Amino acid sequence: MLKRLAILYDCPYPFVQGGGQKRLYEISQYLLKQDWEVEWYALKFWEGPNIIKYEGITYNAVGKQTDIYNSAGKRKIWETIYYGISIAQHVELRKFDIMLAGQWPLFHLIPARIFCFLGKSKLVVDWWEVWGRDHWISYFGKKGVLGLLLEKLLSRITPHIIAITLKGKDQLQDLGVSKDAVTFIPNGIDFEKISNSNIKSDEFDLVYMGRLKDHKNVDHLVRAVSLLNEMGDFVTLQIIGDGPERKNLEALVKELNISDNVKFHGGIESDIEAYSRMKASRLFVHPSTKEGGGSITVLEANACGLPVVTYRHENGISEELISEGINGYRVDEINPRALADKVRYLFLEEDLGKIAKDNSVGHAKKYDWFNIGKEYDDYFSELLNKDKGCN
Repeated sequence: MLKRLAILYDCPYPFVQGGGQKRLYEISQYLLKQDWEVEWYALKFWEGPNIIKYEGITYNAVGKQTDIYNSAGKRKIWETIYYGISIAQHVELRKFDIMLAGQWPLFHLIPARIFCFLGKSKLVVDWWEVWGRDHWISYFGKKGVLGLLLEKLLSRITPHIIAITLKGKDQLQDLGVSKDAVTFIPNGIDFEKISNSNIKSDEFDLVYMGRLKDHKNVDHLVRAVSLLNEMGDFVTLQIIGDGPERKNLEALVKELNISDNVKFHGGIESDIEAYSRMKASRLFVHPSTKEGGGSITVLEANACGLPVVTYRHENGISEELISEGINGYRVDEINPRALADKVRYLFLEEDLGKIAKDNSVGHAKKYDWFNIGKEYDDYFSELLNKDKGCN
């Protein structure tokens, strides 16, 4: 019997790149093969008609494409409200078996919950990260108090929450979410696709792949390369990805006079090309201090045979993803000098090739999207076998 799933997230993959939407897309690809019909309700980030079908998923435009981030690289409050209002106009959502909503941008969870009461659908929220008071205030200033309140209220809007890290699961419980309401399902990767990709580009010492946003601290990595130059080590870095910080980072590279060391590739739509470029590097550096823990790119780097260097930070890469000295390394101090020192130590003292071959790839293999998709299918099937209705 055909089951119906509605994805609720404003940024549709692959038209908009990003870890959260990629997760929703990959889960959908697995479910399509398990007698699920999948429709994605998003803002119109594609050319052509308002309703299209791509790779088996039906994409429905609930509103026009709009700028998600302001000039400072932060989410526009109006956009989050706009998407919520747009979702509220699609009453047909109540007829789906499952509504799977990405956590952000929060406001859309309100009409989704109402649709549950109006029909048969069950609302499941993929909760990627808990911000908490400090981050809300630093991000929005005094208005962040409203965000904190919204986070606390909406995290309890449904008894069906999926956390992508064990830490995230604990944080949700700290917000008051029932332990029984939260299920842990980690991020995943296409292990076969990564394994079959070959090195087809110039080789670099370091690589970063991801969004170029301030909390990713890619500027720390650029400054670390400059510091390594000053130490007499000519280290090269390739940066894969785009975002609001790109112009600032390019200006920083020129200011530090390291244009020969750093190359910006921008966003790469082809996964195969991205993996091929990653494999042409020795070390993956991910200095982010706000990941919600479950970084897909860390898993992809390991699958490419690259150990990962990241900051030790409470809101950074989750502990379960990196085992010190096995598939990666943590830097205790959050600054470019400490990052440079760690990279230099690893290049001088550690047999990175052996670590990559023996540990990183094996660690990543268990996170294949097939395994993650099956966990979702089992989870949804269990929900549908319960009494009909919102809960």
